[in-house]
Amino acid sequence: MKIKYLAFLLSVSCLLFACRKSFYEYDTVNWGLKIVYPDTYSKKDVEGAKVTLKNTITGASSEFISDAGGSVSWRNITPGVYTVTVSRTLSLDEAESLTGNRGEVFLNGSISPLTVKGGDSTVTLQLKGSTVGGFVIKEYYYAGVPSAYFYDLFMEIYNNSTDTLYADSICMGNTKVNSTAGSVYGFLDSSNYVYLQHIWMVPGAGKDVPIAPGKSFIIAMDGINHKDDPLGNPNSPVNLGAGIADFETYFPYTNRDADAADVPNLIHVYAGTTAGFDWLPGVLGHGLVVFKHPDPQHLPTFTEPGTSATARFIRVPVASILDGVDCVANTAVTPDKKRLPATVDAGMTTVGGTYNGKSVRRKIKTEIDGRKILVDTNNSTADFEINSKPTPKGW
Repeated sequence: MKIKYLAFLLSVSCLLFACRKSFYEYDTVNWGLKIVYPDTYSKKDVEGAKVTLKNTITGASSEFISDAGGSVSWRNITPGVYTVTVSRTLSLDEAESLTGNRGEVFLNGSISPLTVKGGDSTVTLQLKGSTVGGFVIKEYYYAGVPSAYFYDLFMEIYNNSTDTLYADSICMGNTKVNSTAGSVYGFLDSSNYVYLQHIWMVPGAGKDVPIAPGKSFIIAMDGINHKDDPLGNPNSPVNLGAGIADFETYFPYTNRDADAADVPNLIHVYAGTTAGFDWLPGVLGHGLVVFKHPDPQHLPTFTEPGTSATARFIRVPVASILDGVDCVANTAVTPDKKRLPATVDAGMTTVGGTYNGKSVRRKIKTEIDGRKILVDTNNSTADFEINSKPTPKGW
């Protein structure tokens, strides 16, 4: 009995050993990883990316660096389940070359799980990065045309970044108007705030107004075709009707502003005054800012220092401002007459007069795969040029 029992144990042991041996008999494989930049970048292949490959069962990991073609080769690896993480930091110069905008960028991506099976294969991973650039004022037309017609004012706000941005709750506001010779501005002693006469806000719940990279939206004073509408003026150079203007600044307080039914209205957040017949920022130029603030309705208001005027201006922190342009009446206006602090716009720009039908438009810095990247140095003297014929949503 003992001999038979021993023989039984030996047979069972041999069976178990045979099973364990067959379980660990496998073939290694060669796999590869191809790493690419986001579609909005000027180059496809990511060189110098740090890649970590980790086996989820054993916990063993290995690190690799992608080559000039954005590739990593994994030789003789065991089939199984892995995680892959990839990171790449772009220097200022690299970011400018790849995106058109200067700023440090952090790119990353992952594949989890990555199931490695028998047979050689290659997988592709597109990295995602921090947004470079943002909303900028592309064009501003405020001068009007002969016969003192100025209802065809518009501003175009452009997505100068590498990613889709959302215009929901973006605000726009104007400072006090300039003058032909300029006048001292009581608020300019502060570099931390701007003081606005009016604030308008784009409606939306958060992601209702997507603006793709290289695209824009237009805010019109009046959303009509000013060239041929009965309420327009044949001298006007712009059509701001449906399909061109995305929003208009409808001013309902005195029932003298016609509401263009085909163009949605902005929300009027703050009015220094509701007198008059329209939103009238002034053809002589003024500061214009685009900003985002969590509670613009409750920002504090102040009267202008050094004057006896009772009009109140709403104060917006510079930290909330996305972009700004300081427009003045002519080139004779000196910097001490600016309306925006240098922290928002270090310079000034002008169309050179009134009722001349011209606009100021931001210069093009470069172009990547058909997408224009605009100059943005926070100095409108260098960033903008005079456009003799306004080009809403055009060039």
